[in-house]
Amino acid sequence: MSGQEGAVHAMYDALAWYVQIENLRARRSRFADFSLHKSLHVDANEDRFAATRHVNGLLLHHGGLPPAPRVLDAGCGFGRTVGVFAELGFDAVGVDISPAVIAEAQQRNPGPTYLVHDLTEPLPADVARFDAIINVYSSFGYGATVEDDQAVLNTWHDALKPGGALVMELSDIERSQARLGPLGTVVDREDDGVHEHLWCDPETHILHVRYTAADGRTLDVDTRLYEAGELVAMVEQAGFRDVARYGGFDAHPKQPTDRLVLVARA
Repeated sequence: MSGQEGAVHAMYDALAWYVQIENLRARRSRFADFSLHKSLHVDANEDRFAATRHVNGLLLHHGGLPPAPRVLDAGCGFGRTVGVFAELGFDAVGVDISPAVIAEAQQRNPGPTYLVHDLTEPLPADVARFDAIINVYSSFGYGATVEDDQAVLNTWHDALKPGGALVMELSDIERSQARLGPLGTVVDREDDGVHEHLWCDPETHILHVRYTAADGRTLDVDTRLYEAGELVAMVEQAGFRDVARYGGFDAHPKQPTDRLVLVARA
């Protein structure tokens, strides 16, 4: 394992610790299960299928999926989203880079097939292609370089069947500026008893966030943010076509505070 790979694994193992702490201390954790519920303003305790229905509706709007589709949740975290897809009868696969995170997913949400894999590299040859790839709740932008992020998009394109669908949901630079202020602004805030220290580097567009729990333990998470047009160009460079962008899974036009939703075809 290279030094860079070790650092990535350490970050994800730290994230696994953070989620465990938050699940005990907060009614609803910021990172719990990497679900769609927060971005849809759906309480996870009300209807755990609501978020998936929104994704299905968006896919239907863009040509739909075959019966019992094969779907990959790329960056599946603890498996809540991919677990729902499995319960709905999909051939559902979740992939994440961290063995610790995948082990937790297998415990929390059994049913899907889970893979430990670095998505900057092509999927193993024995993994069959997918009808759709889902990447939600800002699970993109963690590559060490822009080239690594581009490699992830290339992997996704190659993992899809011809005409397969990609759905991405993430924060972009426009949303960061609308919520945090101009790039470079330092923001400190409290969220469910956890202190958050945030700032987005104006040169690299990396959002640096330090989370400090009540007992003083900290977690640093860095995410590269993109302009919507820049990300569309990268998706197209990977070989995708018919790229559409929205401000939510209901396909409404994006507003500055909205998360960016992209839909594309391989």
